[in-house]
Amino acid sequence: MTANLLTDPADPAAAPAAARPVPVPPVPVRPVPVPPAAVVPAAVSRAPDRPAARAAPGPPARRRGRFDPGRGRRPGASLHGALARSTAEEVFGADRVRAELDAGRWVEPWGGVLLPARRARDPLARAEAALLRAGPHAVLSGPTAVAMHGCTEAFDDEVVHVAVPYHRQPRSVPGLLIKQACVRESEVLELDGLRVHALEVALVEMLCTGERRTALACLEQALAALGTAAERFHAVVAEQVHRRRDRRGTRRAAELLDLARLGPSGAVPIVARIEAAAPANAFAGGAS
Repeated sequence: MTANLLTDPADPAAAPAAARPVPVPPVPVRPVPVPPAAVVPAAVSRAPDRPAARAAPGPPARRRGRFDPGRGRRPGASLHGALARSTAEEVFGADRVRAELDAGRWVEPWGGVLLPARRARDPLARAEAALLRAGPHAVLSGPTAVAMHGCTEAFDDEVVHVAVPYHRQPRSVPGLLIKQACVRESEVLELDGLRVHALEVALVEMLCTGERRTALACLEQALAALGTAAERFHAVVAEQVHRRRDRRGTRRAAELLDLARLGPSGAVPIVARIEAAAPANAFAGGAS
């Protein structure tokens, strides 16, 4: 009886011996976001002048570290189940791929990437598929990145946010929002094997362009997790806003940063009252 090779290409035992990827230690798939205690902004944890206070234990050290482009896995290998369709067709054959899709054992969330049907709603699998679809140098950004860092208020199981360098022009598709941005490798972390923007970078994007109450709630969740290092991180985010090349929304971001100082019990209701009382275009921020 012929084995079903496309049940999960991430499973080395299912592939022919010649096509098996280099073995990778098993990585437990946990739902995103991780618990709030895991919020560890990179700007605070890496700063050399004085150590940051730790508010609570973070996740295992395996999750964190600067992304090293030269330390990748063998092309075609998968940590969370996503696989480029071209790779699957090369390994298993186009007819077999079509048969697995027709049978519903695999899904194609976005053109060119495949997921096992049983992982179609898994946040890490969808994030891995989004990076494959967006192509080289893509990085999880905005709410998706903030959720990966542990801010539960940012979690959205419908849309994955990805940033790509300005010289690349992949288009957004339903469920995948792709933005062009200045992607600096010094601001990219590896979390659960995926390229993710540092927390301060992702929060600035949310404060400038995201939904106000969600952005403010995420900022306050990060500040609460940092304890005595919160003031320092607040200053880091403010500096990021000040230096942001795209000035759209920076005035709004500065206002939200000021509101965050009131604490989680007061800031969000204030934003809600402002939005309810002001015209639709008020409090939308300006060019500075």
